[in-house]
Amino acid sequence: MQKRNPHVQKLLVPLVILAFAAPALSQSGSEQGGKRQAGRYWLDAEYRREVAEYEKTRDALQQVRALDMVGVKPGMAVGEVGAGNGYYALKLARRVGPTGKVYANDIVEDFLAELRDRAKEQGFSNIEIILGTETDPRLPAGRLDFVFLVQVFWHLSKPVEVLDKIAASLKRGARLVLVENEGGKSLHEGRLVVHTRQYVLDLIARTRFSVERIDTSLPDPKSVVFVLALK
Repeated sequence: MQKRNPHVQKLLVPLVILAFAAPALSQSGSEQGGKRQAGRYWLDAEYRREVAEYEKTRDALQQVRALDMVGVKPGMAVGEVGAGNGYYALKLARRVGPTGKVYANDIVEDFLAELRDRAKEQGFSNIEIILGTETDPRLPAGRLDFVFLVQVFWHLSKPVEVLDKIAASLKRGARLVLVENEGGKSLHEGRLVVHTRQYVLDLIARTRFSVERIDTSLPDPKSVVFVLALK
């Protein structure tokens, strides 16, 4: 299996494994794919079923309630860093509506291609796809009302650099929202760390952001919403 950057592994790891194991869609697209475009593994029926089941588990976490917590409204311009195949980006697109805009970033082109297809399939024309780097999400400067990182923070290889780039994309008075889980472990900035609230706070202190509030009201007791404002 092709190695994936930790930025985008988050909870999509089972989907990535399935995608690259799907025999019906080889890289050449010639073995069983017929007229399908090479590499479009997300068209495989088994993969789509796995995505649907996976997204049901995320629905149960009710992370979409973070949009109500911070006041995302129709017409707003919002960004998501680490959008993956679009679970949260599509919910953002529905919330901001046709007069709003969603800038969906990732560093894996396959995920973004899948998101582009999903958006078209579901009738969304208000999502702009952005391929970023490990240090720069490449969001538009000074235009966003909110930026979301949902179960992504622990997978950033350069979190301080990424957050400082995000700062440049925000309007005056805009907010950065992190939705994360406590507990667990991961390799972060070159060392194994426990996912604690204090570790997140220590990293935030090194950026252009300060913590405005912390919300732990989501159904999952491990879920924490950090609302950050520019210093």
